[in-house]
Amino acid sequence: MLRVAVIGWVAVMPYGGGTMSLLISKSLIDRYAAGPSVTRTAAVKTLQENVRKALSDAAGAEFDTFLQGSYRNATAIADINDVDIVALYDPWSAPASHSDWERLFLQVAAILEKSWRVSGTVKIDDKCVKLVGDVKADIVPAISQSSYSSADPITIYSRSARRERPNYPRTHYDNGVLKQKATGDTYKATVRLFKRWVRQYSALDAPSFYIECAVHSIAGSQFNSYLPLSFSSVALKILEYNRYSVIMSVAGDKDILTASEWNPDAFSQFQVHLRSDVRLVLDAMQASTTAEADRLWKLAFGE
Repeated sequence: MLRVAVIGWVAVMPYGGGTMSLLISKSLIDRYAAGPSVTRTAAVKTLQENVRKALSDAAGAEFDTFLQGSYRNATAIADINDVDIVALYDPWSAPASHSDWERLFLQVAAILEKSWRVSGTVKIDDKCVKLVGDVKADIVPAISQSSYSSADPITIYSRSARRERPNYPRTHYDNGVLKQKATGDTYKATVRLFKRWVRQYSALDAPSFYIECAVHSIAGSQFNSYLPLSFSSVALKILEYNRYSVIMSVAGDKDILTASEWNPDAFSQFQVHLRSDVRLVLDAMQASTTAEADRLWKLAFGE
């Protein structure tokens, strides 16, 4: 395994590998690490507020709404166009019957269809109510373990499997904030790099949630303010995992590297691509010219 140390803006490879000149253009680094624009973020915030108001108009204080997923966790890449909004129905507590869940899904869908506050096509899906407009939103009906609780877990439902499942969005968010602080504010940008990198492999089974968990599992000492080095150091540690490793979710509630979550075969394919592309990133950091560094960096990200 390659180990590097950073001294100022020069990375030194202690095993005879020489030095890294770190000539990758900052604009290219920022392009791949960028989150959604201020305009897009504002549109998502407005949508969440309008969904909350629509539910409140129809049901008073019975629904609590909040963002979850990449937008909430500040790990969304720049061009993401969908958002997850939890619609937590406070009067109920888990478990609920299938007929109760069906009624809740129908209630949320009906409110959104009738409300003047939101626009777009409403469709009931397996685990959410989809709202397709300028911003695509998955509105996730949910209930708590006890009525009017503000603590995780919440309970969500698969209509096709007729199965409830605990979910920990607030714990996930809190643990991400702690990781961000522990890594000198480099964790979330590193996650975005991985999500942007994997996008070039459309056939690869590598959901963003699992990528975020894998990056989160790596020790804080591997992250770096020079983001290409952060990406490569974290990648090399992820490559040390095998199909029998335990990779915990960001919330710490489950092992994600299982047949029912991120299938180990899919994870192995993820590692195959990562192994070849991290080599390009390492070569980019050793390149003697900015043009060559930029070429290799872009190649690693599929450009």
